[in-house]
Amino acid sequence: MKVRFTQYLSICLLLLLNSCQNQVADTAADPAEIIEQVTRQVDAFHAADTSLNAQGVVDLLWPEFTMLADGNRVSYAEVKTGSQTFMASLTTFHTEWEDLKITPLGNRHAISSFIFTDSIVAKDGTLTHSRGPNTFVWEKRAEVWKVIYADADHYPK
Repeated sequence: MKVRFTQYLSICLLLLLNSCQNQVADTAADPAEIIEQVTRQVDAFHAADTSLNAQGVVDLLWPEFTMLADGNRVSYAEVKTGSQTFMASLTTFHTEWEDLKITPLGNRHAISSFIFTDSIVAKDGTLTHSRGPNTFVWEKRAEVWKVIYADADHYPK
């Protein structure tokens, strides 16, 4: 009985030590480096949008991704299929992103926010102009930054 308690206590102490080390590592992040890394990913997202690369967009999302788009909750699966259908229906997706701000939230999370202005031309000739705010919550796993949550609202321009 005493041996089991000692083993249990040792395991608990090891888990506590590991947790403390992870917390120290999280607080040791260089904010400038995080901003640089996330900015590269934001640029990759913009490039995927404007080149009508639906798979490129999906590749920048974690499978647990969710979004609040114009007041509607959207899942990863819906974005995955919807992006491919939507982008296949377009001839042009021009978007300008202004006032980009990256806010590090520790070593593994950051927020990016910006104002977008879209001019989208569908294959049927329909032209759509919209403008609005966009927020991404980025999560870093195994040295890779992807979006775990997003919020965007589209208003007529």
